[in-house]
Amino acid sequence: MELDAQSRFLLDSINRSGVLPLCQFSPVQAREQLLKLRAGRPVVAVHELWKVSEETLRTPDGHFRVRILIPRPPRPDELMPAVLYFHGGGFFAGGLEETDLTVRQIASQADVVVFNVDYHLAPESRFPAATQDAYATLVWVAEHAKTFSVDPTRLILAGDSSGGNLVIATCLRVREESGPPVRFQVPIYPSLDLRSSASYESRRCWGEGGYFLSNADIQWMLASYFTSPAEADDWRASPIVAHTYAGLPEALVVTASHDPLVDEGKLYADRLRADGVATEYACFEGTIHGFVTLALFLDVGKRALDLICDRIRTVGWR
Repeated sequence: MELDAQSRFLLDSINRSGVLPLCQFSPVQAREQLLKLRAGRPVVAVHELWKVSEETLRTPDGHFRVRILIPRPPRPDELMPAVLYFHGGGFFAGGLEETDLTVRQIASQADVVVFNVDYHLAPESRFPAATQDAYATLVWVAEHAKTFSVDPTRLILAGDSSGGNLVIATCLRVREESGPPVRFQVPIYPSLDLRSSASYESRRCWGEGGYFLSNADIQWMLASYFTSPAEADDWRASPIVAHTYAGLPEALVVTASHDPLVDEGKLYADRLRADGVATEYACFEGTIHGFVTLALFLDVGKRALDLICDRIRTVGWR
């Protein structure tokens, strides 16, 4: 299947911008270039929320922010489900503002409290800093849940791309360390295999350039994320190397057809099912990596985000 017309138009615009390949820049310069791409987006009305606040958490790697979005006043004695959202950006970019429209829609449409996590970025903070931040946030939310009218037994993890990696790594760590229970996981076009030897047909098909995310850029990102290539063999870095996914929470795995990472997402969904985990796999045809956070421009992104919100609401309030 070819790219749909909207995805093709957007991709052509990005390819003409001079931002790609990202590996022509330093990580800091690349962040700035990506922000320039976002600067041209129109200002639109966003979902109105009852309360938005921020907290500062601390790990051995330093301080980081968590933005809390509460869609409406809780009813008396009500405890709501909550989503911890981990943004994408190749572990070197992205943040609270870049994901604001996405998490606002999740909070409003799924009727959940959202904790948007501004985890440490590479190369200033390398592996395993981001994974430590993700798990620390889960522990903190579970411990302080009732402060935000949240039910600590109805916590959901969601995230896109590198954030999807953090979703899965955090679920694995919860299982390994008997951490706070996670009810549902939503990895969105996740990166699961960060090893330099990773070989997938989708990377050969869509990773040679021209489809937003390239193999060259993936390797460039990982050079900034890892201190040593051997770190990629750790399941916290490459969740695909975990021996089993038995005991992980129910999942919705979302991918894009024209994405170098699509085979990893499909493999994860297949292995979850094989290990007895209730799993829904949704591959959206005719679009590219990043399409969910580009829902402002792409109808396919809107459909995917609607699906994500529907499943979060269904499982969270079940």
